[in-house]
Amino acid sequence: MIQTDTSDQRATIGGRWSCPKSGQDYARGRWRSSRARQRDGRLLTGLLRGALLAPGPILDAPCGAGRLGEVLQNLGGDPVSLDLSGSMLNQIPGPRRLQGSAFNLPFADHSFPLVVCCRLLHHLSEPTDQAALLAELARVSRGWVAVSHWDAASLHVLRRRMGWRKGHDHRVGVSRSELIGMGQAAGLVRRRSRSSLRFISPQTWTLFEKHAPEDPHAD
Repeated sequence: MIQTDTSDQRATIGGRWSCPKSGQDYARGRWRSSRARQRDGRLLTGLLRGALLAPGPILDAPCGAGRLGEVLQNLGGDPVSLDLSGSMLNQIPGPRRLQGSAFNLPFADHSFPLVVCCRLLHHLSEPTDQAALLAELARVSRGWVAVSHWDAASLHVLRRRMGWRKGHDHRVGVSRSELIGMGQAAGLVRRRSRSSLRFISPQTWTLFEKHAPEDPHAD
């Protein structure tokens, strides 16, 4: 489910999912609980309620093992599933899947009415990587970008930052103001956010709308 590119951190993250069985292990082990498996889909569905989506396929990048596929189909657009891990892609049926990086998407500008990015941003500790990801997602969108992230204002993130939680998990939180600022730099306007449990659980989704490009021939 993790993408990689040129930076050391991206390469390290991407390497975690390079083994042939990583997709199967992720699909069957990480999401054994149906409640956990459905959480992102519920948040995303609520986030998009009221958003007017133009016709066309939805980009799911990174798609992981295709956990959001059914949710995206119910939103009215067959998903195009992209992930760096071939093992992850092997868990997804159908032809509309391809291997690639979310930091260097193989699509033209304004290709999708909605671009969805689930559970990648919280693996990026460098603001430059976070901003680069949002800019690339915005580039291929012609309407909306929905991105999941960890809320820096949550108790979970605070415990990690203060060293109260043991382990070597390097997932990070980002404040809503920082995320909004990065979105604005990428030509995105934040419309709303939805959290699993605000200030307690870190998992949050934010919906951005893309600025319409200015018409150079307009008066």
